[in-house]
Amino acid sequence: MATYKIFLASSAELDLDKEQVELYIGRKNKNYRKKRIFLELSTWKDFISSMTEEHSQEKYNRYIRHCDIAIFLFHTKLGRFTKEEFDVAHETFIKRKERKPLVYTFFRHADDDSPEIDGFKSYIDNLGHFYDTYTSNEDLFVKIGNQLEKLENSVIIKPEPIDLPRIINHLVYYFLLPLIVLAGAIGTSYYYQPTDMTIRVVENKPIPTLPFENGEVTLIYGDKTESLKIIDEAVFKQIPSKYKRQPLTLKFKAFGYGNIDTLLKSKKYIELPVKRDNSLGLIFGSIKNTKNQPVQSAKVSVKGITTQTDEYGRFKLEIPFEKQRETQQIRIYKKGYPIKEITGAPSLNNEWKIILLHDKSQK
Repeated sequence: MATYKIFLASSAELDLDKEQVELYIGRKNKNYRKKRIFLELSTWKDFISSMTEEHSQEKYNRYIRHCDIAIFLFHTKLGRFTKEEFDVAHETFIKRKERKPLVYTFFRHADDDSPEIDGFKSYIDNLGHFYDTYTSNEDLFVKIGNQLEKLENSVIIKPEPIDLPRIINHLVYYFLLPLIVLAGAIGTSYYYQPTDMTIRVVENKPIPTLPFENGEVTLIYGDKTESLKIIDEAVFKQIPSKYKRQPLTLKFKAFGYGNIDTLLKSKKYIELPVKRDNSLGLIFGSIKNTKNQPVQSAKVSVKGITTQTDEYGRFKLEIPFEKQRETQQIRIYKKGYPIKEITGAPSLNNEWKIILLHDKSQK
């Protein structure tokens, strides 16, 4: 399988975008595997477990000099180390005969560029390097996907060729009895040393009042599919060691969170970034009186968020993540009607239907 090394860098403010790109590359690898291609994506997190006297940044720079593709994400902050990594990638591209790493730079859209970012864009322009912008993660995925497709069409990314004579040579030699005995001993040791994999859920920007409670993770390798309930972490045990070097499929699902379906390398410990899906972010419905007539211009509020019903008595309240709850109490006020408070569950699909009674004290 032909492996292409990708280094992904960004300032700390785009850590969430960077994690989503990692998951996107994992999904891409599911299709690339059929073509005998694997994209090995690395970030600074892949180096932290290796502690030496050498400065960590030197490790990143050395990896950049030997990778095939370098992707940089920027928003409102530049970051001293990210700028240094960009310069290392650009200088290496110019010096290396094979013109690697290919450098791709993306700026997340901001209403006004900071002086630091504006100056960096001018710096890139002076280098003759092209940069692009994106408005959302989906927009970024499309642009990265288009660039990967162009690299395939240009045969820059291509499958590992099959060396048939070399394969035949190896087969002939492995028929010799001493090598067969040796291969059998090695194979027995390899297949009978299973490994464990621990999956830990890490929630991006958790809501204190809505902590992660539980979900389900599924691991697929070979012809086996195993699902475990996960509260904090889950451990998949006795995974045959022959799968250590093969991409595994990991799936995650939980109520109120976005599903994950990605391809990754086998590791003893994996942090899985999860994010709420905004299913608790909407309350909508209609308000009528006892004569089944729409109540117009009624004030509807929840957690300091207020709206009014339209001419058909309809309303919609969009609740930001930090104010979301599994149940919400809304308050309804309309002159001529007593104040009404109703408690229920937010939903993207289920409409609230409310009836107001006339205030008899005002008759």
